[in-house]
Amino acid sequence: MPSVPSDEEFLAYNQGVISEFRANHGVVSQPPFPILLLTTTGARTGRPATVPLGFAVDGDGRVFVMASKAGAPRHPAWFHNLRANPSVTVELGEGSFPARAVVTAGEERDRLYGLVSDGASEYEKNTDRVFPVIVLEGVPAPA
Repeated sequence: MPSVPSDEEFLAYNQGVISEFRANHGVVSQPPFPILLLTTTGARTGRPATVPLGFAVDGDGRVFVMASKAGAPRHPAWFHNLRANPSVTVELGEGSFPARAVVTAGEERDRLYGLVSDGASEYEKNTDRVFPVIVLEGVPAPA
């Protein structure tokens, strides 16, 4: 079973991706898929916290993300933050958008999840946790 990076490893990696994203107008060399930057407000601290996340767009043009944290046993901190305060900021390409994070459930969650995973990814093999799927209302789908 592959190991899950430590919180410190996630933070160091994420800082490099965030810097590259902002320096290159939303284009990064790693990871090898499109990303956005999600800024949440810390549930305990009240401070802004930014993370790079892969995203997808459904057939209705809604941008969504998944809280996988590489299959870690617990949800990522950013997910806890947006549950406490769903008002977020999303950087996508060269744009920055105020958004509302909506945690999906039931059939809607399963439908969106099925658009990005067949249920057999390495992340899923790391945990029994169900990965939350979050729609970012107010974020336009990229062209």
